[in-house]
Amino acid sequence: MEETRTVVNMKTARNTQTQSQERNHWKARNLENNKNNMSVTLHTTLGNIKLEVYCDTAPRTSFNFLALAASGYYNGTTFHRNIRGFMIQGGDPTGTGKGGESIWGGTFDDEFHPDNVHDKRGVLSMANTGSNTNKSQFFLTYERQPHLNHQYTVFGRVLDGWEVLDQMERLPSVGGSKKRNQYRPLQPPVVERITIHANPLADEGIVYPSKDGPAEKVQ
Repeated sequence: MEETRTVVNMKTARNTQTQSQERNHWKARNLENNKNNMSVTLHTTLGNIKLEVYCDTAPRTSFNFLALAASGYYNGTTFHRNIRGFMIQGGDPTGTGKGGESIWGGTFDDEFHPDNVHDKRGVLSMANTGSNTNKSQFFLTYERQPHLNHQYTVFGRVLDGWEVLDQMERLPSVGGSKKRNQYRPLQPPVVERITIHANPLADEGIVYPSKDGPAEKVQ
C-alpha cells in the first residue's frame, strides 16, 4: 500500500477487551507451535516484534522477504506510514513510500492462498500499487481488514511483541494538508536489523532464481 494507493478503513474498531482476548488466544497457540514456526525478529527502535513467515503457503513472497532481510536491505529503514485502527507500513529504503525493490529487482506477482487472509491484528502483508506490483514494502495490520483479501499478499503474522505494536499504533503523525505527511509518524520507528531464527527454504536448499520462474533446489 504505497501512498499512491490509499485504502483506509476507519470504521473498523475493536475495544480493549476484545484485543486482549485475541492476543491471549494467539499467545496460547504460539506456545504450542513456536518450535515449528519459521520465524524472524524485527529489532526496532521501539522494541522487538517476532514474526512467523509463511514459507509453506507463500513461498516466493517469503523467499523475497527473507533474502532481503538476510542481505541487510531492511536495516535502517523506517515505518513511514501509520494509520490507527488500520496498519503500519515499512520496508522502503527511501522512506518516502515510493521506493524499494524486490530481491530480483523491480516487482513480482501476487501470491494468494485461501488460508492467508487479513482476519486479525498482527497480519503481515505485502504493500503494492496494484496487482502484481510487490517489491520490498510490507505492512502489519492493527485490526482485521477483510477488504484487503486477494488484493495484498499475506505472508506472515505477529508471534510476539504485541506491546511494541501497541506503541506503534499510538504514535502521533505529522498531519497537515499534504498527503505524504498525513499519516507519517513524527518520529518514525526504525528497523535496526532483522534476525532470522529459522528458514526452511534455506535449510532445504530451495531458491527462486527469477521472479516468475519455478523454484529450484541447490545442492
